[in-house]
Amino acid sequence: MDKISIIIPVYGVEKYIVKCIESIVNQTYKNLEIIIINDGTKDNSIKLVKDNFNDKRIKIYNRKNEGQASARNFGIKQATGKYIMFIDSDDFVDINMIKDMYDVMTKEKSNLVICDYYKYYNENNKEAIKIIPFYDKKNSKCSIISMPGPVCKLFKKEILDKYDITFLEHKCFEDNAIMPFACAVSGKFSYINKPYYYYVQRGGSSLNKQKYDRQWEDIFDSLENLYQKFASYKMLDEYYQELEYIYIEYLLHAANLKFLPYNEGRKNIPKVAKTLKTKFPSWRKNKYYKQENIKYKVMCNLFYYNQIWLINILRRK
Repeated sequence: MDKISIIIPVYGVEKYIVKCIESIVNQTYKNLEIIIINDGTKDNSIKLVKDNFNDKRIKIYNRKNEGQASARNFGIKQATGKYIMFIDSDDFVDINMIKDMYDVMTKEKSNLVICDYYKYYNENNKEAIKIIPFYDKKNSKCSIISMPGPVCKLFKKEILDKYDITFLEHKCFEDNAIMPFACAVSGKFSYINKPYYYYVQRGGSSLNKQKYDRQWEDIFDSLENLYQKFASYKMLDEYYQELEYIYIEYLLHAANLKFLPYNEGRKNIPKVAKTLKTKFPSWRKNKYYKQENIKYKVMCNLFYYNQIWLINILRRK
């Protein structure tokens, strides 16, 4: 069996870390390298790992706090496995996740395997989520529009190295900035239509804040980084539809949930429209966008034209 490196950044997760690591060390697939990056955590997270696990596969690296993206980039450099998987330290995974994904990878000779996940609130409240919208077995590019997080994915390390796959540091939405490109250059992928990953929903996470956070504006830099990555490898034309849909989803659709409720956020709406006009002026013709429901399309158009009052009326219904 090939070695698989599991990369786990750790910061402020003492309530979750034991369950996370327990789900990894007990995997039915045993040839693992468990890379834990202490991102300068100030709580007892690392102590709990040391106290609860005596496993030679665990390697702990202590660093000053540089953020999750920097920790993941460091983890990639330390990894010695043929394959790489990312797991967030406040989440946990099914005991058969790695074995089943590896088996599919080798059986189908893929370069990337993707699985579904649960939004996990508690044992009695979890929601299965399809990670790839509009999945089509005949469409080899649909992995690119999967949830942009690095979790729920098994990568070949040689591909990450070859294409210099690194996360955008010191920015929010660092996943969006690189993961769609990583999926694109991986080429042939396999999809397991089953949730193995438990994405724990906790109020204190960076994307679940009640007040306006200026870091949400990093979505512009994140998408620009992604666009330039495709451009640098002359892949814009080949993946135009997928990249265009990503811009629609994260600027016109998802961003309105972040910007609209706040006066500070609404100032970004003209920038959203300008970005779409500049890069994807015919975005309404996008093949993925056309498959969305009518409410999705209406919301995108109203946001594009800065019709805040109409959006608020629709959201109340």
